Amino acid sequence: MSRKNNVSRRDFMKMAGVVAAGGVLTACGVKATEAPATEAAATTAPSAATAAPAVLKGGKVRIAVGGWAEQNMRDLLETTQFTKKTGIDVEVVLRTDTKETELARLSSAVQAGDTPYDILDFEDELTTTLSKAGYMLPLNDLISKEVWDDLSSGMKDYTDVWSTNNGEVFRMIHNFEMPYWFYRKDWFDAKGVEVPKTWEDVAATGKVFTDEAKGVWATEDGLLKGAFLNVYLAWITLQAGGNPFDVGPEYKQALEYIYDLMYTSKALNPASLQKDYNPQNADYIADKVAFMRQWPFFGDVARSDDNKAWFSEDKVAIALPPVGPAGAKGSTYAAGWGYGIVKNSPNLEPAKELFKFLISNETSATAVNVGFWFLSGRKSVLAAAPADSWLVKQLKAYTEADVIGVRPHHPQFVEALTILEDTAAAYLTKQISVEESMKQAKDQLAALG
Repeated sequence: MSRKNNVSRRDFMKMAGVVAAGGVLTACGVKATEAPATEAAATTAPSAATAAPAVLKGGKVRIAVGGWAEQNMRDLLETTQFTKKTGIDVEVVLRTDTKETELARLSSAVQAGDTPYDILDFEDELTTTLSKAGYMLPLNDLISKEVWDDLSSGMKDYTDVWSTNNGEVFRMIHNFEMPYWFYRKDWFDAKGVEVPKTWEDVAATGKVFTDEAKGVWATEDGLLKGAFLNVYLAWITLQAGGNPFDVGPEYKQALEYIYDLMYTSKALNPASLQKDYNPQNADYIADKVAFMRQWPFFGDVARSDDNKAWFSEDKVAIALPPVGPAGAKGSTYAAGWGYGIVKNSPNLEPAKELFKFLISNETSATAVNVGFWFLSGRKSVLAAAPADSWLVKQLKAYTEADVIGVRPHHPQFVEALTILEDTAAAYLTKQISVEESMKQAKDQLAALG
């Protein structure tokens, strides 16, 4: 039987770009997730998710979602009977496959005085670009205190960085995902060792599990240039307490630690530099890897019918991530998708009502039982989510352990990402020294302006 490990829900090359993308800067000292200061700003959503809006009755609104989320959105609207209760007709339309094509599509429409939709479900880097371009409507007055209070602390921190520009919120997320620490509990039990809890523990596993002759390594990752390597650089530097784009001492510590894992401790397979996530998953399922950092889609891959002969729960156990020098907070970070309103929408009032409806606590709790595309760390969501789901259990565990930090960002993300990956890869493949890698990165990032 074949052991397939390709992404089933959506092309993970796209997801890697989402995961690695840079965020936006908030206004100095102003947090968008603080409760509104005035009565006008504290406008609340309807008391019940299915209640008709107090002011507006009727109209039409278009919401654009990815193809993977189309049925979930239709099911949610049908389950909650939004149109029947409000008289507002909702058309679910499909957005394009990539952030680049969607940006081009919306930009050309806005410049022509039009828009292909009223509400967009979109990822991090589009939030940065679209909000700075002035295409999206500020949402502060549409988000109630009840909703803010429902967010986990990690989601609040994330929103302040990734969904906010100059103190204005331009998106409210409904999907909040992070990498998990998968490990072979059967192997660890057989060796009589515990899953690594610190950087030092990770390094020590090289002597326990790595067998180069058999192609077995303690750990492996997808570190191919083109966003994958940057994801890992950001993760390790965050654990060290820094932002890789600052090219500071924390980044140097992260680079040297990765180098040590590859060549001194021999815990991390150096061939990771030639792999994306699919080969990484293949190696894990082929019994070549003892533990790895991976996004939650791997849990579905491992449990798929194609891998039924291989799968058992102790082969895909999940632990909290190892703690770096900066401490437990920031041991991992999350990425998300969420709703925003196009500023020049001809259907602004019904769009605002649908937005408030979708982000309400009641609808959010209903949505997670429609599909895990609506899974997040919100209190209402975690309370309503299926308790027996492995993913729900792990999201709760990571949320309660408070290990979810805010992903490092850079205002010119794509250009900066390429610089970091090129200079880091040169060091990690022994072409230049760490000092030269740092110098090149600093010089090239400074030239971005």
